[in-house]
Amino acid sequence: TTWHIIYYAEDSVVKKAQIDSILNKLDSSLSIYKPYSLISHFNRAKKSITADEHFAAVINKSIEVWKTSGGLFDITVMPLVQAWGFGKKEVHAYPDSAKVAALLKCTGTDKIAIKGKVLSKKKSCITVDVNGIAQGYSVDVVADFFEEKGIHHYLVEIGGEIRVKGRKQPENEKMKIGIEAPGDYDETSESVLQKIISLDNGAITTSGSYRKYHESNGKKFSHTIDPRTGFPIQNEL
Repeated sequence: TTWHIIYYAEDSVVKKAQIDSILNKLDSSLSIYKPYSLISHFNRAKKSITADEHFAAVINKSIEVWKTSGGLFDITVMPLVQAWGFGKKEVHAYPDSAKVAALLKCTGTDKIAIKGKVLSKKKSCITVDVNGIAQGYSVDVVADFFEEKGIHHYLVEIGGEIRVKGRKQPENEKMKIGIEAPGDYDETSESVLQKIISLDNGAITTSGSYRKYHESNGKKFSHTIDPRTGFPIQNEL
């Protein structure tokens, strides 16, 4: 995905190369698109791997959110995400009920466990996709880096996950974030802003199914998969 960072300081305390280095380290841990990443190693493993600090932190938080959401947030839906055409491989046919039922047997956060840095799975077919949490976590890692460098006026955005602290300098104005109105946009059309949010401390995450969807028999379905049914969410949102 893309990233966008603004910070205000007396000097260029942080260089782009330093941010690239942080993001490369995160990619090496959490990216399902990199075959050498730790998450890719875990997905290929039969039983367990040793995680690094980033992978361990994201897994622990994912398990916590899985519990508090009653199973609605589930990082083991990777086989379903792939089957519905939202993974890294192209699909030519969508799954039927029988295929979905078979794939559901290889899902469930209750089938993974982490003890210290050792991440294990109860079934070899279990795979994880942390795209629902990794970008937000990465934003926090970069923001923490700015704090360590004594920078307290910044905006960090990675793939629509945003964290803001401080104000624009020297005007001392609040940061402004534009929220796009959902619509049928292509690469040539200009998006329309539905709302502008001003804040000087906090986080915002944006998400929409109007850009990331597939169509079958004239019906659109989104990239948000319901881990209880194995099918894409269908609602009015």
